[in-house]
Amino acid sequence: MIHILDRYISKVIMLATGLITLIVASVMLLIMLLQELKTIGSGDYEIGQAIYFVLLRLPNELYHFAPILVLLGSIVGLSILSSYRELAVIRTSGFSVARMIYSVLGAALVLVFFMSAIGELFAPRLSYHATMHKENARNAGQAVVTAAGVWFHVDNNFIHVQRVVKRQLLEGVTRYQFDNQHRLQAAYFAKTLSLQGEAWQMNDVVKTTFYDNQTKSQSYSHIPWDLQFHPNLLNVGVIDANEMSLSKLNTLIRYLKQNGLQSNEYQYEFWQRLLQPILSLIMVFLTIPFVLSTLNTATLAWRLMMGILIGFIFFISNAFLGQLCIVYQLPAFLAALLPLLLFAMIGLVLINKIKYA
Repeated sequence: MIHILDRYISKVIMLATGLITLIVASVMLLIMLLQELKTIGSGDYEIGQAIYFVLLRLPNELYHFAPILVLLGSIVGLSILSSYRELAVIRTSGFSVARMIYSVLGAALVLVFFMSAIGELFAPRLSYHATMHKENARNAGQAVVTAAGVWFHVDNNFIHVQRVVKRQLLEGVTRYQFDNQHRLQAAYFAKTLSLQGEAWQMNDVVKTTFYDNQTKSQSYSHIPWDLQFHPNLLNVGVIDANEMSLSKLNTLIRYLKQNGLQSNEYQYEFWQRLLQPILSLIMVFLTIPFVLSTLNTATLAWRLMMGILIGFIFFISNAFLGQLCIVYQLPAFLAALLPLLLFAMIGLVLINKIKYA
């Protein structure tokens, strides 16, 4: 009998979470498409490409809402059981609070595993592909991403970048400078191109000048960059932290540390995503005392509103701690762990209240 109830509760939780995910996905699709309307018509970027971009970005956007989706899904599922008095019957049949936690978390574990697999294995790649497709279309041939790096076309110059580390740092930069008759005048190879204040600067540079009958090479520690980058061009080749897998994030963090560059933003993203499955389970754990304590006194709408409020607090705290981590150089692991500990403590306090009640 107990196992039948376990399966029944798990089934209701999964179906409710699926319904919530479908509703949220529909709303997000509409909002994302409306946001893209202002960029349609830029270069070769048209409505069909905007729809393609939004569809590919959706899994990654949903994954960042995973803790809230399972929270709301659990609230809806348990509230449905409560509204038909099924939850009360289950409780009176000897189904303890501990057993209910086991049943609900069992369903949540399956959901979190499924979401994490999609969110870490497929969503970042799809999101990156969508962004590159969009930026290539918007720049209309001025910038192209290839397997060997990124090509830019600025005035009479063709620039190849092996790696865009971030918008302020490009690695392995080769610049080919032509005259108005399309003759090669000079080639520059820089180890890095970095933004210093408001001006770009090439570092560890070898410049080769081409004359009619000879070439001449010179080395420089630094050369000012005299070309203007359009802001859109710098979006091409840049992989945002939320478009990287955990392994790529870890590789980038090591690279930034080895070169004495700030990595707190990426460390925070890494730890936040690594801890997200645990946080999702804690959010589900939080719903059990929340629903049981309002078994006969609250409606589904009220519980949903409270769930949305909890989700809002969760995202505000994450954004706040993320900024503190970046600005004040706080330990990224601690900043990512604090919301998890906070919600876990709230859940334990509420569970104890129900037990003693």
